[in-house]
Amino acid sequence: MFKFLYLKFWKKESIRQGLQMKKFRGFTLIEMLVTLGIITMLSTMILAYSRQSESVADLIREGNRIVFEIQKAQSLSMLVLQEDSSNEKEVCGWGIYIDKDNVPVEKFILFTDFCEEFPNGDLKGNYKYDENQGEKVEEFNLLRRIEIFESSINSIVFVPPEPKIKFSPDPVGEDSAIIKIRLKNIPDQYYEIQISKVGQVYKELKKTE
Repeated sequence: MFKFLYLKFWKKESIRQGLQMKKFRGFTLIEMLVTLGIITMLSTMILAYSRQSESVADLIREGNRIVFEIQKAQSLSMLVLQEDSSNEKEVCGWGIYIDKDNVPVEKFILFTDFCEEFPNGDLKGNYKYDENQGEKVEEFNLLRRIEIFESSINSIVFVPPEPKIKFSPDPVGEDSAIIKIRLKNIPDQYYEIQISKVGQVYKELKKTE
């Protein structure tokens, strides 16, 4: 009788310990590898998304910088005709220059359009950037991975005092000039800047169709 009770107790105890061991057993090698693979995949996806978001933010920031400098030229041109003390030349306008004939480019220039005196005594600028006349005020370099890949103009000049807007070359049949910038590693997304002939500036993040 005692032997029977002992065997019954031992059987129950063995079952209980087995259940506990099963309940608290560790992961197998395969389970650990699968879990590690899932974590790695998710981390890669999150990192890639984070980098792309950061790149798009840089694109928008650089686009806004171009817009800011365009508006800066517009504000400066609202001053009366003035003499440039360093060059002793009168300024007939302020503008932005982009070398559209060699796009993609990674820089743009803020410049002053110096006046030329005509036989009748009028002072006018030529409404375009002339490097040989020392018109450059400041040169801006875009971030390394961002480029201006399309521009309908070389120069936009704001002529005081209104100011009037002069494009060079004049976009015939168009109401505005367009500048487009993009990320070199994400060419299907770009930032478009439009400057109307009345001086309004529009900007928009777009995708290539």
